[in-house]
Amino acid sequence: MSELESVEISVLWHTEGKGDEDLGVHYFQRYDHSDLQNIQLKERNGIQCVLPASPLSYQGHLMQIHWKIRVRVFLADGREVVAEQPFYLVAHQPESNQELGMDPSVLEACHDPPQRRSLAAKLPSVISRLRGRRSQP
Repeated sequence: MSELESVEISVLWHTEGKGDEDLGVHYFQRYDHSDLQNIQLKERNGIQCVLPASPLSYQGHLMQIHWKIRVRVFLADGREVVAEQPFYLVAHQPESNQELGMDPSVLEACHDPPQRRSLAAKLPSVISRLRGRRSQP
């Protein structure tokens, strides 16, 4: 543990795609060398934070919004090690009509990728895009 200088843990989102790329840090915690001596690093240590109502994860053609947990480890020799774990931030779907009175900003982190739509469901929008391209000079 003497080779560890500090550890930073953050929950953040960033955009990719056309235009400017944005980055937002939602949660940040730094553990200095003295803090690390009081933590059992061989044990599993978790973090907790309440996720915001937005921005939600998004996978568009022109832009994507990604959420991730980042751990940065700073070593005494000046090196830095970074590990990231992406996750999806999605709106909570009510399970029954009784839940419809809930605050719509209640969100949950989902570790499974969003369900892909079948080709049959996508076909009308694909056809309309193709027709639009053909009509352009």
